Amino acid sequence: MSDSLPVVELAEWESGRRAPVSELAEPDRQLAIALREADGGRLLVDEGRDGVLVSARSWVGVVRFSAFEVRVVPKLAGGNLGAVRMLDYALGVSALRRYESVRELETLGDSILELIAWLLGTACERLVRDGLLSDYVAREDSLHVLRGRLRVMDQVARRYLQVDPLEVAFDDFETDIPENRVLAAALEATRGIVRTPAVQRLVRRQHAVFIEACDPSMPDPIGLFDEIAYTRRNEHYRYAHLLARLLLGRLAVRDLFTPGGTSSFAFLIDMNELFEAFVTRLAEEALGRVGIRVHAQRRDPSIILNDVTGKRYGTIIPDLLVEARTPGGIIRLPIDAKYKLYDSKKLDESDIYQTFFYAYAYAAEVGAAGLARAVILYPRAGTGTDISLRVETHGRTRTARIQAFGVDVESALDAVARGDVTIASVPALGRVHHVLQQLFAEQTTGARWRALPA
Repeated sequence: MSDSLPVVELAEWESGRRAPVSELAEPDRQLAIALREADGGRLLVDEGRDGVLVSARSWVGVVRFSAFEVRVVPKLAGGNLGAVRMLDYALGVSALRRYESVRELETLGDSILELIAWLLGTACERLVRDGLLSDYVAREDSLHVLRGRLRVMDQVARRYLQVDPLEVAFDDFETDIPENRVLAAALEATRGIVRTPAVQRLVRRQHAVFIEACDPSMPDPIGLFDEIAYTRRNEHYRYAHLLARLLLGRLAVRDLFTPGGTSSFAFLIDMNELFEAFVTRLAEEALGRVGIRVHAQRRDPSIILNDVTGKRYGTIIPDLLVEARTPGGIIRLPIDAKYKLYDSKKLDESDIYQTFFYAYAYAAEVGAAGLARAVILYPRAGTGTDISLRVETHGRTRTARIQAFGVDVESALDAVARGDVTIASVPALGRVHHVLQQLFAEQTTGARWRALPA
């Protein structure tokens, strides 16, 4: 039925697209409310006199209602394939290098869900080809012969003065283990919602294999991931597990709102989180080559203090904090990653205030020369103009500067594919490197810029 549904396609942050219905059915209305309330609004679906209007935020993916489907395409990231390539790189596995041509994936579906389902299916296919992992699983049973050890207390309590059957405990070597069960659960959740025939065949084929190997039914498959510790023995499962966890986590709202289930579901990925993870790995690779250390989401409770008690009052967590150890000391620069259209609009005031605060928090010691500085990184398609703002006192004394640099995502992905992620191939990070050099020049005299090993 879903194959014939009309589609509303829009880009991230696009608003006001009209849906092909005059009003929502009650289950769809409940799904729309859940999406609006989740995380400050994943997707906005509004009913009015002019019909149903759909507006996107930073979340991309697929939302299937009973009478239509919404697809939010990540235009700034180079479409659905670009977002999957970002995800692949941010996860640190570079699995797409296994394919002779990444572009071939474009034929597998018109949504990010189809692409991720295909990657999960191919990852599971490789695991099956190499042989599914088995392990000893503790079992308890009532048997007519002794196997393993006798559970004496249970035998006495349940079968007093009987010797048949026996309450026993034993270890069985089998494939019904957490590593396989979470994949079976992900395939189970995905097989009924993918639409592309090739993806459907692949996922259903792997699902049939895995349900023979293990039991996919469990109340909390996401929680089962916490029981898995990766070693040399199961490390090859990690990539498939990352995809399975992504699918299971993002499909959590499906079938919640009508008795007996419904075909409606939502699969949405927050491009803010993905862009931040992508930029973090780019920075670690490019800046790391020139001796600069990158801290992601480092919590700092030592900056905001209670003025009376002297105790810590709050914690700040910049997206990135880059540090350069130089002959003149440590140079620090906070960076905020924002997945917003800053090539076509002004910086949001909230982002300006937050970033200026970071600049002051990590500024040099009082009395040092120069300005407090911070950087915003945002996605860009092609070329654009960087933004530079400064704060002055009423006496016209300059105190701080923030600069916003656009990251050309498609160009950066090409650099990733070439294995050439440097401050030259990612110009935004080259500008970050230049800001560090400026800070060094302002805070030291007579010393030459040189980043020492971290």
